[in-house]
Amino acid sequence: MNRPMRHWSFRTRLTSRWTLVFGLILACAHTAVFVGARYWAYAQLDAQVRTLAATELASAVDEWQGIHLHEMPVLAPRGAAVATKFAQILTADGQVIRQTTGLTQRTPLFDVETIALSLQGKAPLVDVDVEGRPGRMVGLTTIDQGRRYVVAVGIHRDSVDMMLARLGWLLLGVWVFGLLATSAAGFALASRALQPIDRITKRAAAIARGDFAARLDAPLVDDEIGRMTRLLNEMLARLNGAIEANRHFAADASHELRSPLTAMAGEIDVALRRPRTEQEYRDTLQLVRERLSEMVSLVENLMLLARAEDGAPGGTVREVEADRLIAASVARLAALAADRRVTLAVEPGAPGIAYADERLLARALDNVIANAIHYNRDGGRVVVTSGVDAAATADTAALVWIRVRDDGPGVPEAEWERIFQRFFRLDQSRSRRTGGSGLGLAICRAIMTLFRGTIRVVDSSAQGTTIELRLPGQLAAGTTSAQRAS
Repeated sequence: MNRPMRHWSFRTRLTSRWTLVFGLILACAHTAVFVGARYWAYAQLDAQVRTLAATELASAVDEWQGIHLHEMPVLAPRGAAVATKFAQILTADGQVIRQTTGLTQRTPLFDVETIALSLQGKAPLVDVDVEGRPGRMVGLTTIDQGRRYVVAVGIHRDSVDMMLARLGWLLLGVWVFGLLATSAAGFALASRALQPIDRITKRAAAIARGDFAARLDAPLVDDEIGRMTRLLNEMLARLNGAIEANRHFAADASHELRSPLTAMAGEIDVALRRPRTEQEYRDTLQLVRERLSEMVSLVENLMLLARAEDGAPGGTVREVEADRLIAASVARLAALAADRRVTLAVEPGAPGIAYADERLLARALDNVIANAIHYNRDGGRVVVTSGVDAAATADTAALVWIRVRDDGPGVPEAEWERIFQRFFRLDQSRSRRTGGSGLGLAICRAIMTLFRGTIRVVDSSAQGTTIELRLPGQLAAGTTSAQRAS
């Protein structure tokens, strides 16, 4: 049975199962109604039979003529239904000595066992066949002139049976109509309930055809479908981010690697045009080696940027001491600063602890400081400061910030955001001279976003530029009031 259902639509399967369950529940309810109605109908019939028999018994010996029966003298009113009485007076051995005129055959309606129970005073109620019509009968005992007799009184029950039959057909009709109605209503409700699923399916089909930037319609109700829609949109955003990151990586790699590869090929071609001395070959290999180093660094930066923009964790979030992080970064870049004749300085501030991966955060800070060194003036200074904006509460973390200030020519305000885009350079000639690839600040922003932080230009003029890194953290334990105020 389940095999054909596999080819049905979900809407049809849902409707059929609901109809089946509803049909079973309705059938049980109708069965209970019918059984209850039958029980109460026969209980009422039995009460009528007992009442009628008691009345007949009371009048059976009320005259001088001996035991006898009474006919029903009153005709039924026009249009009214009256139960037809029938009665017999039986001896202990089963002989019929009296019976109503409606009975044509003078045969006892009780068997010997029922007569015996009646003589014992147990007043048994039995179903009888009265000349082809079903009836219900009770037997009561009486004494006349020292002899015991059974007064058997009953009424026809074909009206009750007909009423129960009509009730059965009525319940069956209601059951069939209920199944048809609930099937139609269930199909309509299922269709309406599945409309959001249909829209999701159509939109998902468009996305599957390559429109990865598309999103599902925002849910109007916070129900199961609404939550599923939001989760699917989050999944699509992550998927689109991964696809875009890979697309950017491929485009950037092909764009940026073309120049060093072309240069390397040119150097090799020049070296092969004619025989060279050993030193000339060594010089050529040295140039190729430098180009390869640039390419390795560029590929590493591109891969890091792609992973960060894709949302890949890339590390474990831990507590990172800002002071120690700054000191290590300054020590690593001291040689570069000396080569550029730039002074590196650290101004103490409130000691903070940032929540991030130390390796990635160090990479971001190194990039910012290196950028400040590269684009500084000769004899300039790079000053690094840090602090904490607010103390952590039960609901929010404090914000640890690190600012890097240089004495460079400054960044036009219109370019404050653009400098964090990949491969953006304010001065192309200076960038080529300093060896920058234009990925440093883009990597910084991707890393900061990964740890729910920010990076921005807070100030820039002809006297220099200040870039701020800000991310969740806390004040270091044991911070004094003076340190907190600073």
